[in-house]
Amino acid sequence: MIPFFSRRNQVYPVLRQGRGAVEKHFLSLEDWRREDALYTLLKDLLPLPEVLESRPGCLTLSLCPAPTLLEVLEEQERSEFSPLPWKSLGAWLRRCGALCGRLPLDGNLRNFLWDGGQILALDLESFHTAPLTECGAAIIAALLSYKPEGTPVKRMAAALLAAELEVTDRAIGAAAEALALRRGGGKACAFSGIVLAGGMSRRMGRNKDGLMLGDKTLLQWQVGKLRSLGITDILISGGQHLSQPGIRTVPDIFPRRGPLGGLHACLKEAENPQCVVLSVDVPLVPVNALAQLCRSYGGGVTALRCGEKTEPLIGVYASGLSAKIYPLIEKGGAPVRSLQTAGRWEFFDYLGPVEYLRNCNTPESFQAVKDLLEAYTEKGVPLCF
Repeated sequence: MIPFFSRRNQVYPVLRQGRGAVEKHFLSLEDWRREDALYTLLKDLLPLPEVLESRPGCLTLSLCPAPTLLEVLEEQERSEFSPLPWKSLGAWLRRCGALCGRLPLDGNLRNFLWDGGQILALDLESFHTAPLTECGAAIIAALLSYKPEGTPVKRMAAALLAAELEVTDRAIGAAAEALALRRGGGKACAFSGIVLAGGMSRRMGRNKDGLMLGDKTLLQWQVGKLRSLGITDILISGGQHLSQPGIRTVPDIFPRRGPLGGLHACLKEAENPQCVVLSVDVPLVPVNALAQLCRSYGGGVTALRCGEKTEPLIGVYASGLSAKIYPLIEKGGAPVRSLQTAGRWEFFDYLGPVEYLRNCNTPESFQAVKDLLEAYTEKGVPLCF
């Protein structure tokens, strides 16, 4: 599961005044206004994360190190059913409906945290004016749809919520049909993953792919992010070989052509029509930013951009671009940006902390990345995913 998951917005863990926080950048100003207003209205009336800062288009909330209800459901599947989280969810929704008349209709269990004693809600921009029974039906339908479907724990949780919120089987059936229709409307795209790890590392003085950051090498961090995105076909340009299913080390067809040479060889070997590309030496780039990058992809190249700076080695590339790279590198090296003249080139605007994009090119820059990870880890804030 991707931490700080959001399909619409960019959400990142941060440190604020020495404490863990979550920075939420909204795609829509209207969504920001709606969520900001609800946090103000419900403050001290319902358990919610604390708003540390609000500015147009962005909320900074206190970090609540509690599992989501989806994680609670998964844990109960492994151990035993407990009714307490589900009764608390029903009570929270009844109270919210009575206070403001607005309730969530997407049914997403990731939008509720359970700290062992109470429910906390997230993503209030998804709350709309709706009857309690409609909200309850959406949550129950979503709960029952998680894999594996129809388990005893899911049935018990669904029955308890249906009783608490007075939801009929007919309403649950209608919500399930609407959920299936929404999910069926999206066109799934299969991605391969490429980690570019074949640089000369002159300034670092050693191969960067094997550098240890925490308990993993830089290469292992990047491969893990691709795995988190559900990618099963992963190609490594240069670097060490990882003996794991679905991972292949791909040699350059034209040696010593730089990143474009490694990109050319890997795109040519990819199993899928589009590839998530990662440089091995930017180990803190958040996996949820990569997920948003994938969702924004429309063909050709979509590169990550932070302010005025483009990161061409963090992006999604069409596999067919290998043929267009060929004439660029056949007789010599070429910068990645030379590919901009060869086809469609778009950008995903990354809005998170710029320090997550720090590059490990020298021992000093690598130490700065290690210090940043240590500072976040000390405060219990997950940084590398």
